[in-house]
Amino acid sequence: MSASPVLRPHVLIFTIALAACGGGGADDGGGAAGSGSLDGPDRAIDPQTEDVFTVGALEGEVWETFGTIAGVAFDPQGNLYVLDRDAAHIVKFSPTGEFVRTIGRKGDGPGELSGPMGLSILPDGRIVVFDIAKQAFEVFDANGDFDESVSRNPEEGFPGRVLLPTPDGRLATHGVMRISFGDGDASIEEPEGRPIELFGLDGASEVAYTAWEPPAPEGEESSELGSGNRRMVIRMQQTVAFEPQVQLGVLSDGRLAVVDSIGYRVKLVEGGMASETLERPIAPTVVDEGIMEMERQRRLDALEDGGGGSGRMIVIGGNASAGSGGGGMSVGRDQINEMMRGQIENMAFADAIPVIADLKVDWDDRIWIERSGARPGEDGPTDIVTPGGTYLGTIAPDGLRIPDAFGPDGLIAHIEADELEVQRVRVARLAGDEALESGRR
Repeated sequence: MSASPVLRPHVLIFTIALAACGGGGADDGGGAAGSGSLDGPDRAIDPQTEDVFTVGALEGEVWETFGTIAGVAFDPQGNLYVLDRDAAHIVKFSPTGEFVRTIGRKGDGPGELSGPMGLSILPDGRIVVFDIAKQAFEVFDANGDFDESVSRNPEEGFPGRVLLPTPDGRLATHGVMRISFGDGDASIEEPEGRPIELFGLDGASEVAYTAWEPPAPEGEESSELGSGNRRMVIRMQQTVAFEPQVQLGVLSDGRLAVVDSIGYRVKLVEGGMASETLERPIAPTVVDEGIMEMERQRRLDALEDGGGGSGRMIVIGGNASAGSGGGGMSVGRDQINEMMRGQIENMAFADAIPVIADLKVDWDDRIWIERSGARPGEDGPTDIVTPGGTYLGTIAPDGLRIPDAFGPDGLIAHIEADELEVQRVRVARLAGDEALESGRR
């Protein structure tokens, strides 16, 4: 009898905590530090952009009607690549938005995709997609033609959702998943902490840095799904709101920019160690009963908005067709929602909300750091700093957001959805803010 699976739901949280100029956190000393210092108060900047093109449509050619966009990236020439998970292909657009070609197609053969999860463009222009169904990296040359397939042993790990190219042609990732298909006695030795790993296209991988891991929750919850003789018990660790997440970026010299803590600390990692730390004196917000209630309600509202009506089914382990004999178990959508509702209502909370919510590095090595918003679910301001510790300024929460992809010559790409949930990619160019220009390498 196999053990019940242990699942730990992953929830993206964009929340709380801001100490800005005049707010008692960034400059309690009365502004003695200079505006270019990480110790100084917030200095407002408002980078402007010029729209270049938008791709994606409700109706049209196969290449322009996106299903689920799993990733976007630019190559060194400024071409845009869009990974459509549903269509199982990549769409290439020129720097001015003209359709160039599709790369890959749905299938299980060489150069075909069946479960694409992540997209990356290497410095030499090669295109890499991790396909979880094929358990392999599918590699295409700079022209988009199939090059090779690099298999991964599931016990040695599949990459996480983040797939960042390094100068030496490897891929930096975290949240690596390891799977054992043993007889129940087999086990995988779990690494300590939260490892950030480098995957090579020769099949090798190594741990580049071990990020701090908060203590695991002590509680465990069980939910019973199904009906009659077909029941399944799922055991899950207790959900914890506001746990600090690992944020990762790669600099042009190969160093990693890593966030793994509650405070405002960006570690610059090389040789497996943090060689420098960029810090601002911004305190995390303590979680009180009001914040707990707001976060519970936010998650319950999101569940309600995304929940299915009665009669919709999830099929686990087989086929739900009458008389199929597939051994499957059908579970009502309402049962799933009820299980998730119980997780939310009984979730635990971290003591404080992490200051940093997101991080990315642009093509000029500027580090974009999104701070948590003033209330659960709200956007926070975005700081821009250099690896040398120069503070360039802060973008207001209602200003330019960190893009989904940076490109050369100031290109940025945002994945957007309209009121009909039709996904599009909007490409713009930073118009040359003086503060940003001063941060170019």
